Formats: sequence, C-alpha cells, structure tokens
Amino acid sequence: MYRNHDKVPMFRMKPQPGYLAGAIVTLLLGVLLFFEGRRDPGDIPAHERANLILLVSIVISGLLFIIATSKMWFKHLWHDRYR
Repeated sequence: MYRNHDKVPMFRMKPQPGYLAGAIVTLLLGVLLFFEGRRDPGDIPAHERANLILLVSIVISGLLFIIATSKMWFKHLWHDRYR
C-alpha cells in the first residue's frame, strides 16, 4: 500500500473483492429462493414471501456493491499524485 517507504498511501482503482463476491452470492441466493418460493402456483403466501426475499436480497446486494466500489466514489483518489 505504501510506495518507496513513504507515509503517503497509494490507492488502487479496484473494487474490494470480498464485498463484491458477497454481493453476487447474495443476489444469486435471493433469485434461487425467489424461484423456489414461486414454484407452486396455488401457494399465495409463498409468492409474497418470495417477493420479499428477492427485494431484501437486491437491497443487501446493492449495499454490498456500493461498499465494494466505495474508493471509486471519491474523485480525489483517482490519480497518483505522488509519483
């Protein structure tokens, strides 16, 4: 993270892989549970729970994606001014 033993950190323009993987896994599990809950066409409460599960998984996945790309949201970290 530090370059040439300086005390100035060097930031890279890459998303954090752990949070990004968590977002993908959360979204995939939400979609799988959504389709599982809507498999029986006569079970209306299961359809409503499936919709809620999909909504919650989309929100959590979106938050994890924002956290994963948080360094990219600040323009003052976009350049290497100490080169």
